[in-house]
Amino acid sequence: MTAHFAIPATTFVLREILQRRVKAAYGAFAAPTVSIEPPLRPPATPANGTPSQPEPAGLHLFLHHAGPNPAWRNMYEPHVDGLGRRQGPSPLALDLHYLLAATGADLEREVLLGLGITALTRHGIVTRPLIHAILSAIAVPQPPTRLLDSLTAEPLDDPAQQPEQITVSQAPVDVDLSTKIWSALQSPMRPCAHFLVTTVFLDVEETFPPGKETVKVRVGVRPDPTVASSLPAEDTAEVPHG
Repeated sequence: MTAHFAIPATTFVLREILQRRVKAAYGAFAAPTVSIEPPLRPPATPANGTPSQPEPAGLHLFLHHAGPNPAWRNMYEPHVDGLGRRQGPSPLALDLHYLLAATGADLEREVLLGLGITALTRHGIVTRPLIHAILSAIAVPQPPTRLLDSLTAEPLDDPAQQPEQITVSQAPVDVDLSTKIWSALQSPMRPCAHFLVTTVFLDVEETFPPGKETVKVRVGVRPDPTVASSLPAEDTAEVPHG
């Protein structure tokens, strides 16, 4: 069911892309993990003023907003054919808005942010074979123990379920939006970047009753009374009235 897993499958694929890039960059060093949760709020400073432990290094890919795709929402409804008959449900297409933030001590968080931006930018178009490879590599316990164990069956790479390829682009910096997000998280602002991921299709199971077929067409003609009133009196007798 695409409506169940299209969004989490997209997030999972993006996180795996980020994690691969971080592991490749760190090489023999221990690579930080990529989380899909917002950064945790740092612990409060003790009363004695002794600094707490340094913040662990990591990348955070946080989905904070999902909105309708304007192009697909405003286009001619594809579920209605040229004769006005309903052929299927309208597509529900979404744009996903992500916050990519980096944590860590000293300059390591800037290193991680650069790696994250590079990974997502270089995958501006997430190809269908890559999506299939990432989702099919998930180890599923037998029998499955939770709903998300069925994530591997998500047809995110199938053109029939996902007509457009998923694209990733960095969104313009919006200081006001960033401030509101970090304020809502009750967390200090970290180095971050905003990304727009489009377009993700949700399959909503809805059926339409069959439309009534046209059985008879009737065409009627009637005179325009304003035409007769504008003609000279001697010409009004020639104006047709049927």
